[in-house]
Amino acid sequence: MSIINTLREKMGRLLVVVVGFSILAFVLTDLATNQNLFGGGARNVGEIDGEEISQEDFSVMVDNAMRSYGYPTGNPQLTQYMRDQVWQQLINQVAFSNKLEQLGLEISKNERVDMVQGKNLSPVMQNFFNQYLGSTNQADIKNFLANINMYGPEAQFYFANAESQAMSSRQSQKFESLLTKTQYVTLAEAQREYRSQFTISDVDYLHVPFSSVSDDQVGQVTDSEIQNYLNENKERYTVDESKDLEYVSFPVVPSAADSAMYREQMSEIRAAFEDETTNDSTYALSMTEQGIGFTTYDPSALPNSLANNLTTLSKGDIVGPELQNGIYTIHKISDILPTETAFARASQIVFYLQGKTPSEKSNVRQTAREVLRRINNGEAFEALAREYSDGQFSTSGGDLGWIRETDSKVADVKDEVFGARRTGLINRLIEKNDKIYIINVSQTAIKQRYKVAQVIVEMVPSYETSNEVYLQAAEFAASVSDAEEFREYAANNGYSVFQGTKIDKNANSIGQLTNARQVVTWLYGEASIDDVNEFDLDNEYVVAVYTNETEEGVQSIEEVRAEITQILKNQKKADFIKSKLSSLSGSVNEMATAYGPEAQYFAKQSVKMEDTSLGNLGVAPEAIGAASGLQNPGDKTSPKVIEGSGVVVIQLNARSEASELGDYTLYENELLQEAANRIAQSLLLSISDKIEVTDQRYKYF
Repeated sequence: MSIINTLREKMGRLLVVVVGFSILAFVLTDLATNQNLFGGGARNVGEIDGEEISQEDFSVMVDNAMRSYGYPTGNPQLTQYMRDQVWQQLINQVAFSNKLEQLGLEISKNERVDMVQGKNLSPVMQNFFNQYLGSTNQADIKNFLANINMYGPEAQFYFANAESQAMSSRQSQKFESLLTKTQYVTLAEAQREYRSQFTISDVDYLHVPFSSVSDDQVGQVTDSEIQNYLNENKERYTVDESKDLEYVSFPVVPSAADSAMYREQMSEIRAAFEDETTNDSTYALSMTEQGIGFTTYDPSALPNSLANNLTTLSKGDIVGPELQNGIYTIHKISDILPTETAFARASQIVFYLQGKTPSEKSNVRQTAREVLRRINNGEAFEALAREYSDGQFSTSGGDLGWIRETDSKVADVKDEVFGARRTGLINRLIEKNDKIYIINVSQTAIKQRYKVAQVIVEMVPSYETSNEVYLQAAEFAASVSDAEEFREYAANNGYSVFQGTKIDKNANSIGQLTNARQVVTWLYGEASIDDVNEFDLDNEYVVAVYTNETEEGVQSIEEVRAEITQILKNQKKADFIKSKLSSLSGSVNEMATAYGPEAQYFAKQSVKMEDTSLGNLGVAPEAIGAASGLQNPGDKTSPKVIEGSGVVVIQLNARSEASELGDYTLYENELLQEAANRIAQSLLLSISDKIEVTDQRYKYF
C-alpha cells in the first residue's frame, strides 16, 4: 500500500506532524496535483511500516524541501542533510499518524481561521506574512488571501506549506500537551529535589584503584566467561551493518607553475592600477572573482590590510597583492572623501564592577591601578589586556578597531577617545556604569571615507595540474587488484594510507574525506571485499580498497574480546578488593592504612545527592546515593564500585541539612519542566521504535 494513499485518506483530520520543523509539508502541497506520488513499480529507497517509498518520489520531496528552505542546488552536503531530514520526517509521520487519528486530535475551523488570519496568528504564519507582506496586519492578510491568485504559484505554494506547517505544529503541541498534563509532582518529591541540591554531606573516603591489583592476583578471563557476558549483554553489543576501507588521497593543489602564473597575473593587475588612465571601478569589477569590486567604505568597514595601515595611506596608494589561504587580494584607494561622522581607533582594558560587594570593588580598583602603572612602566598593553580585561575584546589584546563616534561599544569612553589630541595611553582610570576603563588611543579622530577598488582572485590548480594528479591516481588504481597489492604499492611509492572504519550506509564523511557519499554508495552497492576504485571528490582524487564488513547483529567474540576481557578483569578485581576491605574495620582512614599503600585516602570532601561524580574518580551514582543515605557521623557505606576506576568506601563526618522552606513551588515547577522536556525528547523515539523501517537510500544517493 502506498504511504501517500495512507496520508491522503487522513488529510481531513491529520496534517503533517512536525518535530523541530516540517519537511513533509513541502511535499503534501503537491498531493493535489501529483496523483502518482509513491506509485508502484518504481525503484524504492526504503519501506516504513509496510509503506514503500520510491526513489523518484523521494527525490521530488527533497527537491521541494531544498526549494522551500532556499538552499542552493549542487551542494552535496546540504542535499544529503536534507535527504536525512526528509527521511526522518517520513518516519515521524507514519509513527504519529495512527496515534493522532485514534485520539481524534482535531483543529476546529474557527481555531484554524484564528491561526491563519485572526488575532492569534501561528508563529509560522507570522513569519510567512512578514516575509511576503512585510506586515501581520489583519486587513493586509485578508486582502492577500482574497487575491492570492494574483501573487502567482510560488506564493500559493509557500502559503500552503506555511499553513500546513502551522496546523501540524498545533496538532503536535496538543498531543504533547495531553501527555504533559498527566505529569504531577508531589510535595515530597519537590522537597527531595530541593534537599538534593542544598543538603551537603562532609565525608571522608578511601579508594582502591583496579590498577593496584595485578592480573595474576585475579586469574585469567576465559573464553566461556567472555561468551557468557556477551550472551547476557547482547543489546549492548548489537551493531548495524558497517564497512571498512583503506584509501590514499591525491590532493589537487596549485603547482609551482600555477603559483608563478598567478603571481604574474596579480603583478599585471597592480600595473593596471598604477596606470593613471585605468578606470579603477570598471577594471576592478571586470577582474575580481569575489566581492563587489568597487565601493566606498567607512574606516570601521575597511578590509584589514587597509584599516591596519590607514594612517600612512593616501589617495592612489595600492596595497598588495597579498596571498592568504590560497586567495590573492589587491586594493587601491581611488579617492578619499570628507564626511560629517568621526572615526577613531582605540584599545581598552575593562574591569566589571557590577554585582560585586564594596570590598570586591575596592580590590578591582586596586588591580586596575596596578595594571595602569605597569603600562606606564613599559609593559605591553595588548598582553595586559589579554590577562586582565573583561569582555569580548580581551582576546584581541583590547583592540576595538576603527570605531564610529556613535558606536555603542564606546559610549562610556566616547569623550575620552574622540576628544584625544594625540595618540597613546590616557593616563588615568575612567569609571562609568559599573565599569573601569584603561584606554589607549591608537589613532585620533578623522572624518574621512574611502573609495576602494578591490580585486580578489582565488588560486586554483590548472587543468594540466589537475590532469597530472588524476593520472597518478589512475595509475595507482590500475596497478593494484586487492588490499595486499594496495598496501604494497602505496609503501613502494611513498603514499600515506588512511583507514575508514565502521562506515555506516548513511555516512557523509570517511575520516578526513568530508564529502564521501559516492564512496559510501560504492561500498554498499557494487563493491566486494578487495575491490579497488578511484573517486573524484572535492579538490582531491581518492583511490580506495574495500577491506572488511561487519554484518548487522551481535558482534562476534573476537570483535569484543578486548573490551569484555577488561570489564571482566575489573569485576574480578572489584571482588578481590571488596573481599580484602570486608576484613577491615575502623574509620576509612584506618582502613586505608591497614589495606596498604594501594589505598588512596581523601579527607573532608563535600558531596550532594544531585552530584554524579565523586571527585576526580569518575561517575559514581551508586556510591553517592549510598553516602546520602548515611544517617550518623561515623557511618560508612559498604564497598561500592566506580566503573573503570576502582572501589570506594565513604564515611559520613557531618551533614549540613537544607533549611525548610515555606513554599516549594519553584522545585515543583523544575520537576514538571524536566518531565515536559523528557516527553518532547522521547515521544517520537518511543513511537518510532514501534514501527519497522527499511532504509535503502544508500543504493541511490
